[in-house]
Amino acid sequence: MLNLKEFHGRIIDLDTHIQPSPGNYELAGGEVGRNFAKRFDEVIKTLPKDEAEQIIARSGKEFSELTDETVWRTKGSAAPGAFNADNRIKTLDYMGVSRSFMFSDPGIQTAAFADNALGIATMRHWNDFILNLGKRDPNRLRAVAIINTHNVDTAAQEIERVLKAGGRAFVIASSVAPGNASPAHPAMDKIWGMVQEANATIMLHLGGGRAVGDEFDFLKNPNWDKGIPHFSQQTEAVISEGDAMNPFTACAMFYAPQNFISTLVLGGVFERFPNLRFGAIELGAMWLGPMAAHLDNVMKIFRRRMSGVLSLKPSEYVSRNIRVTPYWFENVADYIDHHGLADCYCYSSDFPHPEGGTRPMQDFEERIGRLGQKSAEAFYVTNAEWVLPELK
Repeated sequence: MLNLKEFHGRIIDLDTHIQPSPGNYELAGGEVGRNFAKRFDEVIKTLPKDEAEQIIARSGKEFSELTDETVWRTKGSAAPGAFNADNRIKTLDYMGVSRSFMFSDPGIQTAAFADNALGIATMRHWNDFILNLGKRDPNRLRAVAIINTHNVDTAAQEIERVLKAGGRAFVIASSVAPGNASPAHPAMDKIWGMVQEANATIMLHLGGGRAVGDEFDFLKNPNWDKGIPHFSQQTEAVISEGDAMNPFTACAMFYAPQNFISTLVLGGVFERFPNLRFGAIELGAMWLGPMAAHLDNVMKIFRRRMSGVLSLKPSEYVSRNIRVTPYWFENVADYIDHHGLADCYCYSSDFPHPEGGTRPMQDFEERIGRLGQKSAEAFYVTNAEWVLPELK
């Protein structure tokens, strides 16, 4: 039986969200927020009275009273600290959380990833909003800026702007080939370099498409291997390596986040930037161990082509540079038994969204408890320090 009280006040939560009510949505999302609030009002008018009242209650003013009911079981903008920074700090105290990432809600993130002028405007509006909110306590309320990567220069300029304003965390789209090329392309090195030099963190998050559902359409873009010489098709590969394949296509059977991370690892990004802090948030964790093992095997298959690209096994870069957040129902202890990578798995609550469940700390306790108190401390506290370090 674990003693979770030992971690109270030290827990690091890698996934919380700012959840505006319709009345506050424009503050967080600008034009997109204003449009959402208008649509919300229109939809509410079409619903039966009882259903409308339930939705309004969940989407209204946040509770100020902190109880297990309001903190853990109330979801949406009515949860205490859903939008207000002072209430958020009180809620973290109640949870026993020392610091946390603050992401946007899905609607704002999706809009900000769009390849159009409104996408860029939404990105900048959200980033200004969340940086200002995070000023209440930048260490505990770690603002996550959204970065639109359709144009690498635009992305780099926004990262530089956010860094100058004190931001130290970024989320990018997993379904977008940055600048219409591989994320391992040399053009992206200025971004990875800026993030590493600033001791900041860059992440993928659920909803990594530029529109709803787009996170499943990443293979429509053929440019994930563009600009990486050792990824390119080689005629002699049919004879020397058995099939007309390359390291990229061998990994492309996975979904968008795995695809993104696979290209980073095999493309040498973590070789060139050994201190780059990278997270995969609210994307589950069942894929991590098999992906790492698969990448090790890919490197063996293409060992001649990969010679001089990587100095470590791909799984070693994963263990060193990447942190992931399992869902509350995943058997993390089994993952560690089967694949290792014990340093990669981290706690998250998804507050105040329903995907996090109503008792995430206890649910995770049941799924890692047999590994013991030391492993639990790594899961709830120390593993996450890599991507969410204390500000000095």
